[in-house]
Amino acid sequence: MSYRTHLLSPDTVAGLLHDAGLVVTARLVQEPVEGLTRPQACLLARRPAQPAGG
Repeated sequence: MSYRTHLLSPDTVAGLLHDAGLVVTARLVQEPVEGLTRPQACLLARRPAQPAGG
């Protein structure tokens, strides 16, 4: 498994996902702890369900 990191706020990422037509289904945010200046987050998103017959 691999992943990328970007210095964007969780709200910014959620907005970008929404703008791309995705639905954020889960958001886990860890506020900064000693020695860190930014929150860390993991967001899960999916494509919206297609209507039946669509």
